[in-house]
Amino acid sequence: MKPHPFDYAAPEALDEVLDLLARLGDDAVVIAGGQSLVPMLNLRLARPEMVVDLRRIADLATFTITDQGLRAGAMARAIDVEEHPDVHLVPGLGDALRQIGHPQVRSRTTIGGSVAHADAAAELPALLLALSGQVVLHSVARGERTVEAADFFTGPMMTVREPDELLTSVWIPAHPGSVAVVEVAKRPGDFAMVGAVVAYAIADGVISDPSIVLFGVSGQPVRMASAEAVLVGAVANANTFQATVEQLREEFGLLEGFRDDVYATGGYRRQVAGTLVARALASMS
Repeated sequence: MKPHPFDYAAPEALDEVLDLLARLGDDAVVIAGGQSLVPMLNLRLARPEMVVDLRRIADLATFTITDQGLRAGAMARAIDVEEHPDVHLVPGLGDALRQIGHPQVRSRTTIGGSVAHADAAAELPALLLALSGQVVLHSVARGERTVEAADFFTGPMMTVREPDELLTSVWIPAHPGSVAVVEVAKRPGDFAMVGAVVAYAIADGVISDPSIVLFGVSGQPVRMASAEAVLVGAVANANTFQATVEQLREEFGLLEGFRDDVYATGGYRRQVAGTLVARALASMS
């Protein structure tokens, strides 16, 4: 397949990108790493009038990792963050990155591109939601605005980003405890059929700051609030974890539906999601 004809621009400054987006709106798409967009162009699932390439904007490729978290520009490469000596300062970040495709894929994948694309089976959007991260958006009309992860994702490959806005950076805070990122894929490197991000800390002998997010099961990453509530103030033991998984399975009924596709049925995803969360909790105790 070949893409529908389009114009191409590779601006060297952020203001140039924003001017193009302000002028073209829905007729333009932004390419960062291209791991998701290029296949969509080749299949003609996307037919933009113009592709705006961010690769010449060096400021967007920077990132910093501290014990407070990761601040990554939109063009920061997944492989560079993964191989940074301080990646361990953000629990779960290295695990999430290592499960994105293969090293060759991660050498092109960008942090901002993955989050902005909002694939339901992607690891970084789920981690961002689980750790209550933020994204920063820029536009000519609205200037800069910061959006909480809980408000950013709205559906399958859908976010609150407006057509004239550019996602310029992502903030993933460091969780005070442990974080596990687990998934099941058809083959190593494939998109997750089912995945989970589980986090909690121990304070005064009991669980605090719990977070459970499922990905690959619905149209967007989903935070399982009632299952998290079981963990709050409880002792980290097998009984607590069993009660959490039982509540999780009850909470499944509140979701719009576990998706069926050529890779797995909704029923399979329901069963595996509970199993993955149980394994994650056990591995963290």
